[in-house]
Amino acid sequence: MIRRKAGSASEGSVQGTIGAHLRALRKQRRMTLEQLSEATGISVSSLSRIENTQLGLTIEKVETLARALGVTAEAFVSRAPPGGAAAASAPAALRFTVDRASERQAARYRELSIEYLFERCAARSLDCMHLIVQAVSIWESEFVRHPGEKIIYVIAGAALVYCEKRPPLVLETGDSLYMDAPAWHTVVGVNGQPAEILVTVLPGPDSRGRPFETQTFTPESWAALQAT
Repeated sequence: MIRRKAGSASEGSVQGTIGAHLRALRKQRRMTLEQLSEATGISVSSLSRIENTQLGLTIEKVETLARALGVTAEAFVSRAPPGGAAAASAPAALRFTVDRASERQAARYRELSIEYLFERCAARSLDCMHLIVQAVSIWESEFVRHPGEKIIYVIAGAALVYCEKRPPLVLETGDSLYMDAPAWHTVVGVNGQPAEILVTVLPGPDSRGRPFETQTFTPESWAALQAT
C-alpha cells in the first residue's frame, strides 16, 4: 500500500506529494471532486483526504484513479508535473509536440468519453479534447460553465447544443461553434446516435481562481434561467 501518515497537512507539506499530483491532474481535466468520485466509486471525502495526504492509497485505488484521469498508473505515482518534465520550465525553442492516439486513454464520465490531446501545462494556453457524446436527454446531461473561450467542431454525427440565453442549436458534421464559455451550456448527440466532436478551450487571463462549474437543469429551471 502507498500510505501517508494521517493528520492535517500544511500547504508546504502537501506540495510535491501524490495527493498534490492527484489534485493537479483532476484540475487539469476540469473535474470536480464529485465528478471524480462518480467516475471512480471513491467517496468525495476520501478523495479530499487523499489530496491532502491524510489518507493512503492502495494499488487498486491508484489504478482506478489513473484510469479515470486518463493516465497510466506509472505516470500517476511518478508525480511528474502534468505535461512532462519539459512543461516545468519555459521552452528554449519553438514548441512542436506530437500527441499519439495510441498513447491516449479515454476518461468516461456520464454521457461523455473524453480524450485530452496534450496534457495541460503552464507554458501552453490552449486545451484540446476529443469527445464522444451520447444521445441522452438534455435534462440527463451535465451543463458546464467556465472562464475563457471555446470552439466546438463536429467530426461525425450531429450535436444538440443548449447555451444560456440562446435558442437550442443543432450542429451537423463539419459545423463549428465559437462561444464565450462562462455561459451555462451542454452538448449531446441527436437522433439516437453519438456525436464525435473536437473541443478547444482558451481559458484566458482571468481564469485563475475562477471555478469550472457543473449543474443539471430541469425544463422549468432552464426556462427560468432564460427568462432572467
